[in-house]
Amino acid sequence: ARRDKDLDRLSGLPDKVLLQIISLLPLKEIVRTSILAIRWKDLFSLVSDISIDDNNVIRKSLGNGYMNIVERFLFSRKRDVGIDKFRLKCGKIVDPFRINGWIQYALGYHVKELDLTIGIKGFNELNFGVFTCKTLVILRLSMDKGSILSVPTYFRLPNLKVLHLGLMKCSDDGSVDRLFSGCISLEELHLRNCEVSNMNKLRVCNATLKKLFLSGFMGTDHEIEIITPNLVHFSYYYTGTKGFSLINLNSLSEARIYIGPYLFSTIDFSPTATALMNGISQARSLYLTLYSSKPILLTPGLVPQFPNLTYLNLEMGGCLPEWKILLANSPCLDTLVLDFEFSGSGLESHNNGRDETEKVPGCLMYKVKTIKLLSFQGKPFESQVVEYLLKNAKVLERFTVRLSGKKRLRTKISKEVRALSRVSKKCQVTII
Repeated sequence: ARRDKDLDRLSGLPDKVLLQIISLLPLKEIVRTSILAIRWKDLFSLVSDISIDDNNVIRKSLGNGYMNIVERFLFSRKRDVGIDKFRLKCGKIVDPFRINGWIQYALGYHVKELDLTIGIKGFNELNFGVFTCKTLVILRLSMDKGSILSVPTYFRLPNLKVLHLGLMKCSDDGSVDRLFSGCISLEELHLRNCEVSNMNKLRVCNATLKKLFLSGFMGTDHEIEIITPNLVHFSYYYTGTKGFSLINLNSLSEARIYIGPYLFSTIDFSPTATALMNGISQARSLYLTLYSSKPILLTPGLVPQFPNLTYLNLEMGGCLPEWKILLANSPCLDTLVLDFEFSGSGLESHNNGRDETEKVPGCLMYKVKTIKLLSFQGKPFESQVVEYLLKNAKVLERFTVRLSGKKRLRTKISKEVRALSRVSKKCQVTII
């Protein structure tokens, strides 16, 4: 009786709520809900969020049965119910010739969000309708590394706002140009782990783009050119490139730059790294992660002025560069975050504040009110940083240190930090 009562309570929920719940189930389980009760008999045919994932198939021998279930489900749906989201993840057991048929089905029902992860080697014949769908708002496309994306001459997605491309290779520079120029309403673009070794230039030119995420390009003989006058967020995992050009990023609000391990190579990427820093110099918030042992960006002459920067988050790995150069070039800085989590050994050799004749950055004396130190372990160079900041931050109000390491050591470090003198009388020290 208790079980029937609970079932009735669930069945009494509105269709909209029930559809949201069953949309989270694997496709086979969605179909099985039809046998729960009369109330559920046709409910599965109203599902507008469809997810097909052959990873849910335990044995390859069950592949044909799974594909048949998919097609019976698709053709059992109500014809007057559109598709809001269609997700297809395959590469294990799905036959390639069925893929475009399923995609065409989604396109025929005015799909708004299309999420395709096709891990079939050499799959290049993507349904042409994907490039001309007028209802698409979000498109995520990830293909096997051996696949080549060839964008047709006629390419137009007039309502597309979000585009994700991953693990693929464009056939040539022209395909890339057509790809971005055909998205006349694009606001967010992600390019992840794409092969660019066959390209001369990766050119992102779009007047409507607001968010851009670039990471993990394979190849260093290409150039990157970005012309996005309305861009407000830029995230880039930098692993090296032959040339870099950021044009008219005056609207940039936030930049997140990750400097990868390319600096261990013998190639000199200083000019492109400098161009990258110059291109983001108008940002108001900067997250800079350095995994290199060479302070290539944070050396005098390479760091531009950051006239609008109010928030700086610097994560240091490999070595501690001359971080004060960034402060000296950021006159409006209000908040400083230093993360020591990945900092390595040999850092004591860097000058971190012992030179009494060194000029203190103006922002530190007159602007910086909040400082946070993360993953603090009390190493000699870290202690030097703390002493330097507390000694020179004259208007500091909040100083937070998040400790890491063993409990006994954390207790010792906490006492030492609290005992340090501070120039700002308003400064409140918090140890976490």
